[in-house]
Amino acid sequence: SIPLPGLFPAIKHHNQWLVDGGLVNPVPISVCRALGADIVIAVNLNGGLAGKNFINPKKPSQQDNGITHKLSELAMEYSGSLFSSTKDQEPTPSLFESIAGSVHIIQDRITRSRMAGDPPDILLSPNVSDIGLLEFYRARDAISEGEKCVLAILPEIKKMLEMA
Repeated sequence: SIPLPGLFPAIKHHNQWLVDGGLVNPVPISVCRALGADIVIAVNLNGGLAGKNFINPKKPSQQDNGITHKLSELAMEYSGSLFSSTKDQEPTPSLFESIAGSVHIIQDRITRSRMAGDPPDILLSPNVSDIGLLEFYRARDAISEGEKCVLAILPEIKKMLEMA
């Protein structure tokens, strides 16, 4: 799931245009409860993203000619034509980085607001802020961070499940 309007097209379904639900409910705790969940273990991937500094992402070990590479290249080319910079200045975030950063800020605020009113029973917040939006080649890093996060809170998860 990737709630970035314009990157992936909306889908028409029963005369309605649909986009990713993460735009309005990034961590759908209320949906889980409405569907009858007794215990909600939520995963918040937005933590740490809103204040993230723009940094040069890790490069893949092999040349990437896939769609993510082409999208990143296109966004950098486009933003370079809109903004000029000198070599003495820090590089300006690309148009894509600016849009992605804006969406992260919005999602973080929506997530905090919704969780304040309807908190999960258990919240997992893996630190994936250093993994870029289109860095799909870093899936192993994301999975590893998720595993570490679960292991750190596993006793609490087991205790909650025993009480259910």
